[in-house]
Amino acid sequence: QESLHKLMANLKTTHPHFVRCIIPNEIKQPGLIDAKLVLHQLQCNGVLEGIRICRKGFPNRIIYSEFKQR
Repeated sequence: QESLHKLMANLKTTHPHFVRCIIPNEIKQPGLIDAKLVLHQLQCNGVLEGIRICRKGFPNRIIYSEFKQR
């Protein structure tokens, strides 16, 4: 419950457009992270590709009118 309250407090102080949930392991045990599973989820969700794009200096979000103008 404490983790949930911290997460909710963090979400209320920011203004996220969406939240991605990553399953850390398939056996539902706290504190255990299956690195291959997490990496697979990040690849499938496009998170890693978005990070690569941002690192190259391209914007990851753009207002529609600006996109249309370009």
